[in-house]
Amino acid sequence: MGKTVDVSAIRPVPPAKLSKGGRPVVAVRYPVWSSYCPQVLEGVVAHMRGGEIWQLVTGNSSYGEMKPVVLDAGWKGDGVILFRATEEELESFRKRRVAAVLTSTEGPDGGFPRVVPDNFQIGRRAAAHLMECAVRQFAFLARGETFYREAEFAPGIRRYARQRLKGFCDELKSYSIEPQVHYLKGRPLWKGDSWREIQSEVEAFLKALPPQTGLFVVDDALGAVALRAADELGISVPRSLAMVGFGNDLSYCYSAHPALSTIPFPGFEIGRVAASVLHGQMLGVVGDSVLTIPVPEVVQRDSSDVLAIPDEQVCELVRYIRLTAPRDPIRVSELTQISSLSLTTMKARFAHYLGRSPKQEIQRVRLRHLTHALEHTDLSLSEIAVQMRFSSAHELSRFFFSETGQRPGEYRDRNSRRGPQGTFDKPA
Repeated sequence: MGKTVDVSAIRPVPPAKLSKGGRPVVAVRYPVWSSYCPQVLEGVVAHMRGGEIWQLVTGNSSYGEMKPVVLDAGWKGDGVILFRATEEELESFRKRRVAAVLTSTEGPDGGFPRVVPDNFQIGRRAAAHLMECAVRQFAFLARGETFYREAEFAPGIRRYARQRLKGFCDELKSYSIEPQVHYLKGRPLWKGDSWREIQSEVEAFLKALPPQTGLFVVDDALGAVALRAADELGISVPRSLAMVGFGNDLSYCYSAHPALSTIPFPGFEIGRVAASVLHGQMLGVVGDSVLTIPVPEVVQRDSSDVLAIPDEQVCELVRYIRLTAPRDPIRVSELTQISSLSLTTMKARFAHYLGRSPKQEIQRVRLRHLTHALEHTDLSLSEIAVQMRFSSAHELSRFFFSETGQRPGEYRDRNSRRGPQGTFDKPA
């Protein structure tokens, strides 16, 4: 795990002394399949406004209108901000004293620093958002490994996917929830029919998910694949499957129906911090090996718009209940303290939009969480009572019996989905 950067604290460092040859030449290289380069460039330019005088370069061919620029191991310049790079490129930069900063979690670093999004926080944000959607189950979909012809794209096992899953699981663990996880098999992406195999594998995973599942897809590109697969299977999104990705890459978020909810890539901050680190290198300053940049809140679109309530005040109250009630026995009187609605108006609007009262919604959410804990964990009733802030296991049992007519122990015996020795049954 790298050092998390408070981006508000990053300030421009003093400008480097210009060489006789003129301005330092700094390149920014991102793959053509990524939409992040413009955001990163804006961050680099923001750093330059503090006093830098750089000549910025990006790779281009421009169909013959400009002299082609190839940013490879032989590129001549003072510094380069890269998405990923080969060992040979990094060794060439090191030998020629070209400063370099990497902005991907994957691939070799050659001793150069990385500035990357906080992958653990990405997973936590996805889990918190799906919890607000009040889904019953949770799932995670990612590439286990990726094959590329081009070494610069760092083929192999994906580290960022494991980090995002860790954050996702850590957030859900506090609710005694364990997601279903699937890593896609690596395939030669340069083959024309690989996409069919990938979509078929995604369809098989989605088909096995129960209704009302919240799915975190590791990035928007794979999220678009998942949305198309759901459409092929006739799975209703978000009614049966709520979905969130990462990147806010509009070419993917709007390339399938419905539009994909997503956590934005912090490109501007990555560019600004990477430029500061790069300048430090050009001055001979050695900084942290990995800096992680905080990510913004979820941009909610139709793929996770489970709360399609036109009344924003009621929407906010329902989100608060669904996020808080699993671990806190909220009183209806508390809701009036966080809303401008009177109790009478609140009850009327809940009845109109949800068909139940605020108290019934709180009880429903707590019962759903309690039922999940009984089915999916080996926690004792006393441990669940502490977690959900019941006064005792006896109070928990009374609540469960009054809502279901069953005793929690009997319910668990009939409905437990745990495997032997307290493990959980999971798909392969």
